[in-house]
Amino acid sequence: MGTLVSRRALLVVALVVMGSLVLAACGGSDSTSSSSSGSESSGASSTVSEEGGESSESGESESGTALVPEPPTEPPTEIPITEPLKSKPPKKNVIWLACGLPACQGYLSAGYKNSAAALGWGFEQINYETLKAADGVQQALNKNPDYIFITGIPPAAFEAQAKEAIQKEIPIFSGFDTTPPEPEKNGLYTQYANYPDYEAAKQITDWVINDSGGKANMVTVVIPEYPILTAEVEAIEAEFEANCPECSLDEIPVTVEDIGEGKVTNKIVAFLQSHPDVDYIEFTFGDLSAGVYSALQAAGLNEKVKLVGVQANKPVADELAKGNVAAWASQAQEFAGWLSMDAAARLAVGMPLEKYEETGGLPTYVNVGPEAGEALLEDPEGEWPGPEGFQEQFEELWQVK
Repeated sequence: MGTLVSRRALLVVALVVMGSLVLAACGGSDSTSSSSSGSESSGASSTVSEEGGESSESGESESGTALVPEPPTEPPTEIPITEPLKSKPPKKNVIWLACGLPACQGYLSAGYKNSAAALGWGFEQINYETLKAADGVQQALNKNPDYIFITGIPPAAFEAQAKEAIQKEIPIFSGFDTTPPEPEKNGLYTQYANYPDYEAAKQITDWVINDSGGKANMVTVVIPEYPILTAEVEAIEAEFEANCPECSLDEIPVTVEDIGEGKVTNKIVAFLQSHPDVDYIEFTFGDLSAGVYSALQAAGLNEKVKLVGVQANKPVADELAKGNVAAWASQAQEFAGWLSMDAAARLAVGMPLEKYEETGGLPTYVNVGPEAGEALLEDPEGEWPGPEGFQEQFEELWQVK
């Protein structure tokens, strides 16, 4: 198992490298990434059922009806925050901590920057190096902002800084982590994408259940050291156990080092060759699927499996449009920054969080087939930023429009 320090090091690397792979989160940086090593394993960690079956073309049971309610396949149009602020928030100075990887650039950083601008708040983005999240938080604390925002990093990775933030009464707003917010203990005031059942994972699993006619043999590709990805796998397993007794779930554990060295595709191909009954591959975040379809095609395996996953990005959208990917869940990326900023705005005027913010959810839906991929590609980033017009809806709630 290794020492506590080494486990934390693995965790921090995995979290940061995936920061916006699964969660997006940064602006530009000259920082370079590091990688951690882990044990190589090709075995399955959990199996819901030993029985399986070939993928169904109909996506329904033998009776022709869906086995579980169909997940939404169109993006939500309304934001789940409805109560206006009691007054326009006073000006605050905020700092957004962004990981230093190119994959972290995109809509999440834009969400924090644009929402702060809408409020008229002072905004600064700090890009921190991959293994130095604690240094980044410390740098932010030294500037004495009113609020700090960060994603993908548990407070255990910056424990001393979290204690300092509590002492200085500087709230930290987090996302894409599984640590429950406890302001007086860990300094966190919010935690989005921290559903107990991980809604995006449930949605893509329900699609697989119906598409397979209740007989899916699925394997999920995951970095086990990353808590939110582990939560995703647990949500899939729970949904199979509850609604698909003839479905099975295996795991292909990979490491951050595997991603950097391009070993993920080789591990997937090797697993499929030794597990010929697998008919679905689920990717716990979009970047894990890079190059997989081409590798499967070269190995003559592309016709045997359907590719699905969570957190669609532009490469996933490209593959969807080509018909190489079956279905993929999107989570609202830019919206996430605005949601976190809304929580800070409510704190600024002495209002409690809305119930939706307390649950830690994010709007999500499932993209199915080429047309869905083409729709994603209409966006400049090839991703779903959030419900249409959500920026204006937040501005009205904040009384700044």
